[in-house]
Amino acid sequence: MSNRYWTPGRLGLGAMVIAMIAFWGWIYIFASRENVDRFADTAYADAAEPMCAAIQAEIDALPPGHTTSTPQERAMHVRSGTDLTIEMVAELRALVPLVSDPEDLDRLGSWFEDWDAYIADREAHVVRLNEATDETDDRDLAFLVSERVSGGFYTARMDGLANVNDMASCHVPQDI
Repeated sequence: MSNRYWTPGRLGLGAMVIAMIAFWGWIYIFASRENVDRFADTAYADAAEPMCAAIQAEIDALPPGHTTSTPQERAMHVRSGTDLTIEMVAELRALVPLVSDPEDLDRLGSWFEDWDAYIADREAHVVRLNEATDETDDRDLAFLVSERVSGGFYTARMDGLANVNDMASCHVPQDI
């Protein structure tokens, strides 16, 4: 008489269940809960948040895109938002002397690289809107965010660092 209860499939499934329980148990007990984007010192974030809030309020006051009648009119609003974004990033860069931790400086360096890419994408969008004709397909007028990393967009990283460090107003502007 053979033992049908302990088949290779059931043994394999049991081993997978045990491995999953062990994996999640290890994560729950031993894995770090600290977010790698959190600044060691809050001085930068404390200074940045109110400054970003003021500029974001100006950006939020710009007319929404659906209220414009031509791409060129929309380009003027995007240009205004881009100029305010450039101002915000310049003011954020001016706060860097508040940071002394080398890892925080590295985080900010990467964050500013992403901001520079975002501003370049906004600039390209303004050009596309200004050069549009009546024959330009609406899909060609969409705001395009370049993919800088495999599998994702840099804007998610930008907002992630801002949110983790309680700088919610220092997120990517929502005017486009």
